[in-house]
Amino acid sequence: MTDDCLRLLRQHRRLAELAAFPFDFDLDRAAHGHAEPVRLASGGSLEVVAGSDTGGTYFVCADGSLLYADSEGSAGIIGSSVDEALEVVIGLPGWRDLLSLSPADGEAKILARVAEIEDEIREYHGIDAERAELRTALGLSDRSPVELLGMLHTALLRTEPGFLLLNADEGCAYDLLDPHPRPPLWESVRHEVSGDPSAEPLSTWTRLAAEQGMTELARVALIRRLDDIDLDQSLLLRPGSRKELDLSPLLWLAGEFERLGDLPQAGRARRLHAALE
Repeated sequence: MTDDCLRLLRQHRRLAELAAFPFDFDLDRAAHGHAEPVRLASGGSLEVVAGSDTGGTYFVCADGSLLYADSEGSAGIIGSSVDEALEVVIGLPGWRDLLSLSPADGEAKILARVAEIEDEIREYHGIDAERAELRTALGLSDRSPVELLGMLHTALLRTEPGFLLLNADEGCAYDLLDPHPRPPLWESVRHEVSGDPSAEPLSTWTRLAAEQGMTELARVALIRRLDDIDLDQSLLLRPGSRKELDLSPLLWLAGEFERLGDLPQAGRARRLHAALE
């Protein structure tokens, strides 16, 4: 899809005002940037194009996908383009309260939840005439809430590995915007493990992923592991010990990041090692 909608919003103040209220896609907030410096783990580009009244930020990625980062440390792809994301944002004005739903929940449950949220919104302001006007002006389809929820769900599942958002200063990763499970790393790599794949150490799968060209999958798994250790250093306790730490996993992580060419994360692992040593 193209991003004609973004061009039209930038050209027509009335449309931009409708997008900002009641649909909380505010172009004017782009000037303020995000609440903290951020970057993609992959090194891909990010362009701030809008913000929300809760402090969230909409970023366009290099391939045109739209990434939303909230003010509480969560982020996710919500559309393969700005146009697609705006279909969701306008068609489901309460989309952030629908993140736990998936197509597997069924039409009845999805429609009931959407109706509940939109009725709550209507208690304070209109959305129906505004939605119709904006859809017509932007040339957007009048899709059903079930179809829009499916589009959102598909987009969210694309967040990792290519669009993992990091705090640019600290290097730690944002949480996923949604709670939906992802397949374990071992399901994505070719392997000949004869036993239980889930019993294998993470190193088995990150090394195989890197060797098979799935660098971002390996990087995401390693960053998530380093984040876990950074937040909970009891994960380093030696078996049977209450106080003695085994710091070798941090050196292993540093080495793996260096192998991937990710020197900032390698340095982060080594700094934590030095602080705990």
